[in-house]
Amino acid sequence: AFVDALCLSVLKNEGITNEGYGDMRLWCAVGWGATSLLIGQIIDMAGLPIMFCGFGFFMYLNVLIIFVWLPSSRGREAEEADASEGRSSLFQQFLSFDIIWMLINLFLYGLAMGLVENFILVFLVQDFVGTTKLLLGSSIAMMCVFEVPVFKYVRHVFQYPGVGLNGVICLCYFFLALRCCLYMLLPAKHPWLVLLIEPLHGITFAAMWSATMEYGSQLAPPGTLARMVALINGIYYQAAMAFSGILWGRLVERPPQGLGFNHCFLLDAGAMLVWCLVWQLGLRAVARRRSRRRPFHGMADADGHSTVEPQAELGNRQ
Repeated sequence: AFVDALCLSVLKNEGITNEGYGDMRLWCAVGWGATSLLIGQIIDMAGLPIMFCGFGFFMYLNVLIIFVWLPSSRGREAEEADASEGRSSLFQQFLSFDIIWMLINLFLYGLAMGLVENFILVFLVQDFVGTTKLLLGSSIAMMCVFEVPVFKYVRHVFQYPGVGLNGVICLCYFFLALRCCLYMLLPAKHPWLVLLIEPLHGITFAAMWSATMEYGSQLAPPGTLARMVALINGIYYQAAMAFSGILWGRLVERPPQGLGFNHCFLLDAGAMLVWCLVWQLGLRAVARRRSRRRPFHGMADADGHSTVEPQAELGNRQ
């Protein structure tokens, strides 16, 4: 949460217009993927202590870079002034339909993604023959490799007429359902075929995360960007992932203790498509209701055109 908020604040306060959040976030995918590919072999050679030593060393470098080279925020005073002006109505602003609907959607998406992110390695070890540590590391590395171009270029898709953030998030639902169905088709004796499916992670995570961060940053009341980012991170990484670990951890057990992985993937895909429909119907219903009185401060209308005031325009303008 801190790193994401810091990234968005630097982009905003330094007046950087030729790069977006995704241009910065992709480097996290690069580091994660490179480490995942190598760490299994390194641990086998040097033992578990090398993992903790490496973590401490790279965290030290990270803190050093922040203190020495990261510019101080030039917009901090203005941001604090905006925060003091809007403090009295902050609670009401965070309880708006737009923010609540976004967070509900984020929680349920995280619940669905939790089956993949928390249990894909368990799936490969438990249900397949000949799964190696190299394959497990390669699987994560493949996910990260395809996050990079999505983080880099997805902001241009946000601006595409008729798509916007709303359309990107809908596509993420469909590709997540497709990803779950493809896992079901993997032959037990050929676990390496999973590497042909993992590129979809670029869409199901990177595109979704970029769209959600953009959405949240535009909906955040003045002076509350860090709080909004922390809330988004908390809902997805802590609340949704923790609950999904409990839910799917019980269901992925082989019958009769659970449903097994294949049935869980099918349930996950079906539930996501149903929720995507409900989510869209909710946006449409509120858009029609509010359009009778005033412009709808929401994501986008049914046709993908922006229906948001300048603070939170999520359609064709970034």
